[in-house]
Amino acid sequence: MRLKPSEHLIIDKGKTGWGNTIAVTNQRLLILERDNIIGETPLENISSAIVETHFLTNLTQLRIKLKDGKEMSIIFRHNPNGLLYGGSNQADKDMMNLTNKYAKVINRAIGGRMTAKEA
Repeated sequence: MRLKPSEHLIIDKGKTGWGNTIAVTNQRLLILERDNIIGETPLENISSAIVETHFLTNLTQLRIKLKDGKEMSIIFRHNPNGLLYGGSNQADKDMMNLTNKYAKVINRAIGGRMTAKEA
């Protein structure tokens, strides 16, 4: 993945339900297919990131609210078997922790308060 000058990677640990990786830099939220950038949103266009768990399915998602009123929803999956999560076992807790970490990283990055060492 090619980053812009003065851009640094903060986190890229989350595989999504559709198999891509979500990466956050100090400038952009990136959607990666392997190591290629296939989508991006500048952090300046993001107003907030929240974690939401669906009542019926118990699936946890990351909701990213954009300043133009649009939203993006991301559900992470467990890498080895590719399953989406919804339940109460340890793997689900790990995915909840990962989703919470992404929300924290994005919210701190859009406020200009996040460095790679903090992620």
